[in-house]
Amino acid sequence: MIDEKWLNKIHCMDCLEGMKMLPDGCVDLIIADPPYNISQKDSHLSDTRDGKRREISFDFGQWDYDFNPIPYLEECKRVLVEQGSIIIFTSEEMYGVYRYWFGKNMYPKQLFVWVKSNPLPQFAKVGYRNATELFFWAMKGRNTKDNPNFIFQSQEEMTNVFYEPIVGGKKRTEHPTQKPLNIFLHLVRTHCKEAGIVLDPFMGSGTTAVACKQLNRNFIGFEIEPKYVDIANKRLQQDVMHNWLEAKEKGGKVE
Repeated sequence: MIDEKWLNKIHCMDCLEGMKMLPDGCVDLIIADPPYNISQKDSHLSDTRDGKRREISFDFGQWDYDFNPIPYLEECKRVLVEQGSIIIFTSEEMYGVYRYWFGKNMYPKQLFVWVKSNPLPQFAKVGYRNATELFFWAMKGRNTKDNPNFIFQSQEEMTNVFYEPIVGGKKRTEHPTQKPLNIFLHLVRTHCKEAGIVLDPFMGSGTTAVACKQLNRNFIGFEIEPKYVDIANKRLQQDVMHNWLEAKEKGGKVE
C-alpha cells in the first residue's frame, strides 16, 4: 500500500532517491522522458517559423550528458504492478540500450513514433528535417485481454504512430523538451485504469500530471530542477482553473 503523501504531487528530488522510497508493485504505469544524451556544446539554430526569430540551443544542460538509465530502469520494474507498463521517450542513440535491457528483464512490446507536423527547418540544407521522435512500450509481465491496465481504444486510435505538432504558442513552457498533451492523454487513457497510479520520474513541464488530472488518474512525479517543478505546478493550477470555469459556464457542479 502506498502512502498518500506521494500521490498527486511533484516532488523536487532525484527520481532514483524517490523511487527507492516507494513500495514494490505500487504503480500501474510509468511514463518517462529521460535525458537523451544528445546535447551538443555551443550548438544552436535560428527558428523563424512563427515570424519571430528565436535561437534554439542544442545544449539542453548538464543533465543531458552521460546519463546512465539502468539504475532507474531497475527501480521502475520493481515499483510496477505485474500487469503494468512503462513507456519511455528516447533518442535514436539510446533506443538500443532500452530495447536490449527490456529484452533481458521485462517484456518489450512496441516502438511508437511521434510524427511532428511542424519540424524544425534544415537551414544548412545538408540533411533531412528531423520530423520524428521515438518512444518505446514494455511491460513487467505478459499482456492479456483481461488486463485492467490496458484499455483498447478504437482500431483507428490504436496505431503506433502519433501525429502532433511540436508544442508552441501559449501552451509552450520554458522546458526544452515539452511533449504534446494529446499523446500523453492517449497513453494514460490506454495504459492505466481509472483511479490508478501513474509515475513520471522526469516530470519536466508537467504534461503527465495534467493528463492524469484530466482523466481521473493519480500521479507521482519526480523532478530534480526546482524551476521546472514551479512550471509544472503552475500548469496544473491553470488546468484546474480552466476546468472550473468551463463547468461554471455549462451550469455544472463547481467545487
